[in-house]
Amino acid sequence: MQRLADALMRRLETMSVFRQTTLMVGAAVIGANLLTLLFYSIFFEDRLLLDLAFTTVIVVVIGYPLGILFIGQNVRLRTMAQTLDRISSFDELTGLGNRRHFMNEAGKLMCSRPDATAAMLYIDVDHFKKLNDTHGHSAGDQVLNALGSAITHCMPAGAIAARIGGEEFTIFLPDSEIDEAMQLAENIRCHARALSRKAGSQVRPFTVSIGVARRRKGDDLEDLMKAADRKLYDAKRGGRDQVACEMAAAA
Repeated sequence: MQRLADALMRRLETMSVFRQTTLMVGAAVIGANLLTLLFYSIFFEDRLLLDLAFTTVIVVVIGYPLGILFIGQNVRLRTMAQTLDRISSFDELTGLGNRRHFMNEAGKLMCSRPDATAAMLYIDVDHFKKLNDTHGHSAGDQVLNALGSAITHCMPAGAIAARIGGEEFTIFLPDSEIDEAMQLAENIRCHARALSRKAGSQVRPFTVSIGVARRRKGDDLEDLMKAADRKLYDAKRGGRDQVACEMAAAA
């Protein structure tokens, strides 16, 4: 019974306010008329049709304004809640998840599968502060948006990507080995370069450095992120515009 009620509520939520109100008023009319029919069939059968008409008019006149008011308010509140939930979980500039969303979703996967393989990419735009200082924050935003597009284009199904702050991005790859993560990192690095150098592109040329790490026995999400971050700084120290990978065997 509860499943049926939940299914009906989900179906109602997909309808417009007017259709929801019409269904509510229609149900009220049917219910009121059934009660009127029962009452007058017992006591005042000669006035049945007239009172059925009056009952219908009264329910419609009162029910429609009330239905539009309360159902409309409920729809507005539900829409606002969905918007706030999206704002709290996703980065508006790139469309990727934000740090909160990433930590929650990737953390749940790590905890639910403690022995599963996994890999992490930590991505950073090279010389981003210099780009912002030289060309302005709008140019920086274009670069971040382009990198978000590159990540979205290359990211495999099941991966979780996020902009976790500033020019830093992460990708969590459940059930992935290190060679798969390395290939993805190279694809993103090359695709990002190509996007900003494409003929007619408004995006300033940029490159990215990427650190790649795989999950070791006993690692939690923070451990994996730190390992990938260390390799990112190896890529930076090695000259930027490259991928650095943690190749040591798992413990």
